[in-house]
Amino acid sequence: MSVFTKRFVLVLYLIASIFILGCGGGGSSSSGGPPITPTITWATPAAITYGTALSSTQLNATASVAGSFSYSPAAGTILSAGTQTLMVTFTPTDTKDYTTANASVSLTVNKATPVITWPTPSTIVAGAALSNTQLDATATIDGTFSYSPASGSVMNSTGYFPLSTTFTPSDTTDWTTATATVSLFVVSSAGAAMVDYGSSEQTIRGFGAAEAWYGPMSNSEIATLYGTGSGELGLSIMRVRIAPATWSSATQTAQTSGWATELGNALAAQSLGATIFASPWTPPPSMKSNNSVNEGSLNSANYSDFANYLKAYANFAASQGVSLYAISMQNEPDWNPCAPNGVDEGPNGKDCYESCLWTAAQMDSWAAGYGSVLTSGTNPVKLMMPESFYFASSMSDTALNDSAAAGNISIIAGHLYGSAPYYYANAVNKGKDVWMTEHFLSPTVKGATTTTIADAIAAAKEIHNSMTVGQYNAYVWWWATNQSVTSEADGLIDTSNNPTYFGYAMAQFSRFVRPGYLRYIATPTPVDGVYLSAYGGSGHQVIVVINSTDSSVSLPIEIKNQSVTSVTPYQTTSSAPVSQLSAITVTNNQFTDTLPAQSITTYVQ
Repeated sequence: MSVFTKRFVLVLYLIASIFILGCGGGGSSSSGGPPITPTITWATPAAITYGTALSSTQLNATASVAGSFSYSPAAGTILSAGTQTLMVTFTPTDTKDYTTANASVSLTVNKATPVITWPTPSTIVAGAALSNTQLDATATIDGTFSYSPASGSVMNSTGYFPLSTTFTPSDTTDWTTATATVSLFVVSSAGAAMVDYGSSEQTIRGFGAAEAWYGPMSNSEIATLYGTGSGELGLSIMRVRIAPATWSSATQTAQTSGWATELGNALAAQSLGATIFASPWTPPPSMKSNNSVNEGSLNSANYSDFANYLKAYANFAASQGVSLYAISMQNEPDWNPCAPNGVDEGPNGKDCYESCLWTAAQMDSWAAGYGSVLTSGTNPVKLMMPESFYFASSMSDTALNDSAAAGNISIIAGHLYGSAPYYYANAVNKGKDVWMTEHFLSPTVKGATTTTIADAIAAAKEIHNSMTVGQYNAYVWWWATNQSVTSEADGLIDTSNNPTYFGYAMAQFSRFVRPGYLRYIATPTPVDGVYLSAYGGSGHQVIVVINSTDSSVSLPIEIKNQSVTSVTPYQTTSSAPVSQLSAITVTNNQFTDTLPAQSITTYVQ
């Protein structure tokens, strides 16, 4: 190789080296240094229950730069109970300047509790032995049941007896043991009903209706609804609406003029002994995400404003002479009446009205942080929530399981649209009242402007189930009055202040079962189609019996742990509403009465 060639090769080598270094060769970043490791932020997720699939709720890591995450285990995985490790690998979009990164967190997976289904057994006659006819609980998973008393035990005494079972799952890694109880009534003769005044259940706060959006109500209207005499319904709860008012954040004051009319109605009902509670359908628009009374949600920045706004309502009510018992956080936070696929029954094919959407987490946060504004200080009230459209426990469980929120909540309330009464164990175990605060039934004949005994039976059965199955402390109908003479008859009274059959059904409970009474254990269904519940207080005993069948039924009723010498029946049939009948003598705490077909009878001592 010539000298010239050697020099030429050397020059090419130097040029190539400069080019490589200038292009970032040698593993350095575009800034000249080594690649940077991105920062991954991943908070430890809240504990979940076995059976819950992993989702973005747990797999929610973020990074300081753009890129993609790969999780292990992946979304959709169901993990075994215990402490599990979640891992993530982050791949940056810019792989020249950034390296991949890894992170991990721990997730606690709690054991799940099996669901036990155990129907209330039919009444048996004294001397019969327990068998799988009564001891017939089932569970959602494989396992074994242990009963007390055991199969073969002879029930010699009459009365009410609790049966209990403990279920042990085959898979004890992921499932806990579970227990359940049912009531068994042992009577002296077949077909009899048993009432045990030695075993009480919930305290009854009352029965009522709403007058939301009402104008001034007449004295006659109030008296028919809240009076306790003949022809009156004896309601003891009124629900009013907190109309959205203009709010000044600067002065923390509300324009209160829109609140006066409904509170005037409340004052009149209160004078007849009614308990008053209030529900907002929406916060003021200025506090919401969409600045509208319809839809939207409460801005978290306005949580304090909303608490002070509701407090302002309580203070204004007090200034008008109304002593509010409770204020609800929100009417139906899980229902959007303006949604395109909602129930369209209003003008122009839409039923869009005041509303505000909340999540369970938002309700928990507000109740924990701001609920005490209502429950303390001047004019304190009880805090009620969530008034779910479906009475969905998922809307209130989060708050009930948060001691800070639960400490501010007194009443768990819900509505029965698309649902049926059920026993809300979490609420009861946390010491909360459970109220049904809105529902109505349409007449049996859809669109009818009048009602029939069939409507009374349907309403009475729902109230019965609310008291016995749901064990609710209160039952509140939707609008108290029919809207007009031509509208569907779904109120408790018509526009002339005459009770409808829905109202008669309510009166069979509300006139005689007064606030503060206790519900007592009784045979809920002594024979097919017959429903019975029992109450007592202020020296009175009350038994309500519904015969939903098309035939008369002769029903023996046995009373335990209470001396009863006579009862006076009040009865609703197709021909006679809430009519007082002749007293019935009770001998040795037993009596038999014939229930007419399609009737509701309330026995009062």
